[in-house]
Amino acid sequence: MAAVFANAVAFTVTSAMLPALLPQPGLKILVPIAFCAVGVILAGAALRASLRRKRFGPTSFDFASLPFSPGRSLRGTIQLRFNTEARHGIDLRLSCVREVITGSGDQRSTNRMILWEVEKNVPQESLTRGPMGDAQIPVDFGIPSDAYETNHDQPSDQVLWLLHAQADVPGVNYSDDFEVPVFRLTPSPGSASEPTTAFSNETESETAPPAFQSDASDVAAPPKPKVRVTTAMDGSTHFYFPACRNPVQILILILFTALWTGIVYFLAHSHAPWFFAPVFGFFDLFLIYGLVQATLVSFAIEVGNGRMVLRRSVLGTGAPREVPFSGIARILAVTSIQQGTPASYSIRLQTRDGKNLTLADSITNRQEARWVTAQLEKLASLKLDTHVAVEAGLAGYGSPPQRGEAPSAALRRSSPVAMAVGIAFFLGWIGFMGYGFFSLRHGHPHRVSNVTPAARSLQPVNYSALTDTDVRRLQALPEQTQAEELLDRAIQHDPRALDLFEQRIGVWLGDIKLTEHMKQLEWRSRFSTDLRVRYANADLNLAMDGWPRNENSADLLISRAQTDPEHRAYDVYYMGMLAGRGVAYNRIYPVLVNYARNDADPQVRLWAVEGMRFLGTDEALEQLFDSFTHDASDAVRDRAGCNLSDCGIFKRTQRMRMAPRLIDLAADAQTNPQMRNWAFLALQEITDESLPANASSWQEWYRQHGADKIAEFEKLDWWRVRGDQ
Repeated sequence: MAAVFANAVAFTVTSAMLPALLPQPGLKILVPIAFCAVGVILAGAALRASLRRKRFGPTSFDFASLPFSPGRSLRGTIQLRFNTEARHGIDLRLSCVREVITGSGDQRSTNRMILWEVEKNVPQESLTRGPMGDAQIPVDFGIPSDAYETNHDQPSDQVLWLLHAQADVPGVNYSDDFEVPVFRLTPSPGSASEPTTAFSNETESETAPPAFQSDASDVAAPPKPKVRVTTAMDGSTHFYFPACRNPVQILILILFTALWTGIVYFLAHSHAPWFFAPVFGFFDLFLIYGLVQATLVSFAIEVGNGRMVLRRSVLGTGAPREVPFSGIARILAVTSIQQGTPASYSIRLQTRDGKNLTLADSITNRQEARWVTAQLEKLASLKLDTHVAVEAGLAGYGSPPQRGEAPSAALRRSSPVAMAVGIAFFLGWIGFMGYGFFSLRHGHPHRVSNVTPAARSLQPVNYSALTDTDVRRLQALPEQTQAEELLDRAIQHDPRALDLFEQRIGVWLGDIKLTEHMKQLEWRSRFSTDLRVRYANADLNLAMDGWPRNENSADLLISRAQTDPEHRAYDVYYMGMLAGRGVAYNRIYPVLVNYARNDADPQVRLWAVEGMRFLGTDEALEQLFDSFTHDASDAVRDRAGCNLSDCGIFKRTQRMRMAPRLIDLAADAQTNPQMRNWAFLALQEITDESLPANASSWQEWYRQHGADKIAEFEKLDWWRVRGDQ
């Protein structure tokens, strides 16, 4: 269910985001893809678990007798369907674990500390098989007499005894986990001592039984140790822990660090609140530091001739440290708290003057950590102690809870301020992601053209008039560079550059990309004071999306708009560009009018209105005025008013002829305040006059100066319009 839910969310969001992200340069596209990858991994895990259950059936652990008490044995059988070969037998592991839950809500985290653990292998011949392919795996472990009991009294601080079984078999491997109860018949306060923390200065109890607080037994070498052990010419023994010795963990860390870094990049190049990128970047530094530690750090230990030489190296460089045998108090294998990660072990040395030194860390095999500890203790003539101590990472939590004992000190919890900050941060993040999702889903249906300028404008280049030398130089440049320079020159009113851009735009069809520089040029050309540059803007958008200016493009867009509602908003927008450039105008205009008036989706009506701004005809202006005054959507009316007054490809004399109708609209008592304000704004942009927002003032101005203003506009070059540059 978790996999289905995660994939439904991930692929829904990704399908909405990808169309907008695909044409854009950069790594933003990796963010939704990474979320899909997480969903695929979850689905793979769910499938694997389903196959395992189908193969081995519903398993169970049958107790031989109860209770399982400290100082006695834990015996029983695991019942399962096991009709395959297990050449290496069944691996069993019994662990005593303290599970602490901190925080609350979204800040909740589960931490596990292994207090004690023992492993054994059950040979294949020891399995008892039944006639129907079922089998029984015998389980027999001794429990130390000073062990902690199972305790669930405090949900946030529990002691668990876990039995794990696994076997490497052909196909899906067998793996099972059981929680088993370990308890005394009557509670015995103080019967279980706190497990020895690493390098505690307290003297060890003489009566402490082996295995839980100390273990004098030797440990066999693991089958495939990652440590390299060699003997030098002087008789000393060398232990070398190489870098990159845990490739699976490193790969996971690399992938997670790459994903997190991608999120930081996305936040830094998006409209997220400014503090998101620094906060996520701060945590990214810890991931990068951990990656460096895992891939570049190695440990070397030289033991012999009455001394131990330690070296921690980064890329093979590091200063050695020498400790004489007489200065060593103890050597221990150590583990610590883990948050949902496999257990990791370290080997620590405590000197007689109380200093603690790390001999090696990031050891993933418990047996290997204990074996190396035993070898070091033998070589240094120390008392053999191969138990794994619990590092004092949970010292602030006190001893684990037990029956008959007073509750330990209260767990450390997040402060109200920290909780408030965490909740606010989480809600802010969810809000931003929701905004981004819905803005992408319901925003611009086209792929490239309607993009706001970049937050950091590129430094504009002031060009001189285009010369023959410039033309020859441009011909040797990539097409993208040619297009950007020619359009930039055209925006700066270089007629030769504009003509050359128009000649080349058909050749560049589909090869021009929306780089950051091209985004700004597209925006500037859209609001040029030269209608010829605005025409070039339409040609640019058609070329970037791969639409040639011919009848076939018109046929494809009209046909797809009729049959595919998902692309209809995009199609009507590009129909307007084609018709405005003289392609199938008589066929396209009625289609745009129909969608602008009658389509049930306001997004389609909006983009039909946006497409009409490229037409440049009086009848298109009439339809824009109709949408401005009659459409049910505020967004559609807003865009129609902008296209009526300032945007698009209309001459100033054409717009001026709409002034009387806008004045009448403002003077109508039935007009609502918003429409009246929009009408006054349109009048100011059409006439370049700054009059009070009063209908009578505009009526008087038009009576006196309207004809003169029309005559003024008629004297202008046909292509000269109101614009930014």
